[in-house]
Amino acid sequence: MNRGVTLVEVLMVVTLVGVLSALGVPRVFRVQDRIVVARAASELASFYHAARYGAILRARMVRIEFGADTLRAVYEGVTDSTFLLRPGPRRHGVSLAASRAEVRVSPNGMGYGAANTTLVLRRGTAADTLTTSRLGRLKRW
Repeated sequence: MNRGVTLVEVLMVVTLVGVLSALGVPRVFRVQDRIVVARAASELASFYHAARYGAILRARMVRIEFGADTLRAVYEGVTDSTFLLRPGPRRHGVSLAASRAEVRVSPNGMGYGAANTTLVLRRGTAADTLTTSRLGRLKRW
């Protein structure tokens, strides 16, 4: 009784594995892009909320600057004081397109220059959009 496998059988299995891998790999990358973009959007939203609550807590005007490399929140006054500084979405390989690079939040939490500011985060085919209202709220689409 012969218990080995033939070269034809090995080639069939290798070919089948190759075809299935070729079909599955692009899907894995798309899913990975969606996960990374969602994480970057969550980090950006949490930064925005922390800066807004900082304005309310200290009863001071806050300037929020959105950059691909750096997110910065500054108490405005005679001398500006940075109180929040975090790396931007580029550290995850995510691009950021903002309709306004900076918005201001008043001491009561309302936005100045924030109405309909759109922040679009993109990587590969995945994209996530955040929009601010003039009331200072942030909506994720």
